[in-house]
Amino acid sequence: MSFSLRCCLTCASVLGALVGDAGASPEQRFAEAQARFDAAKRKLEVDGPDSVEARCGFHEAAARFAALADDGVVSVNLYVNTGNAYHFAGDDARALLWYLRASHLANTPETRAGLAALRRICKADLWPPGHTSIGRVLMFWHYDLSRRTKQTMLLASYPAGWIMVIVCLLRQRRSLWLRVGVALLLIGGVIGASDVVAAMAPGDQWAVVLEETTGYAGDGEGYSVVVDRMASGQEVKVVESRREWMQVELPSHARCWVRTEVCEAI
Repeated sequence: MSFSLRCCLTCASVLGALVGDAGASPEQRFAEAQARFDAAKRKLEVDGPDSVEARCGFHEAAARFAALADDGVVSVNLYVNTGNAYHFAGDDARALLWYLRASHLANTPETRAGLAALRRICKADLWPPGHTSIGRVLMFWHYDLSRRTKQTMLLASYPAGWIMVIVCLLRQRRSLWLRVGVALLLIGGVIGASDVVAAMAPGDQWAVVLEETTGYAGDGEGYSVVVDRMASGQEVKVVESRREWMQVELPSHARCWVRTEVCEAI
């Protein structure tokens, strides 16, 4: 049986399984996807790197992990597992996409190492590192802390500050704890304002090219070619999105149009 036929049969079985999993809890679905991943890994160890069954098993595990994310489950562990499954299935562009999503939730050593490895494998053009300014260094808490970290700091500092201030006022004491409470309120307020400003700022929208493609001028295939070859796994900035086309910017700052079916937003 050919690899493509086996993958088609696997996709059909995955669709059936996903329909059957509709009533299962996210924990049960995650455990089932992890079991498929572990089974494919054991098959890979027995049959070797060219095992078609192992690759199909990894595809199935990746589809199950991704379906959980599509249903609204947000987790660094889920995104990393999805990326690992796609990597073992031989789809490194989608693996890079999911590791980028994981890094947006938590910039951990694991996500950084995975991103570095996948970028080397994809061999796409890399974006130059951003310029560090004095303002960004001094206000790292505004630029570099994730939204989840800011929200955690807000929930930890603001209520604690109010409790300290209220207790000190009720006891009519102007002690060190009152100053600490006021400081926590100020920190919570600043962090909260930073979170609101960051959420309202549009920011850059990024995407990953999932298969090798060509970039065009204008907004369709009838226009001249701008980029002869765009590698799978290429990270691009999204300039404009339309129904079937997406205008993107490359590390060279060239802009072109690609079909939305070959490019997925992070």
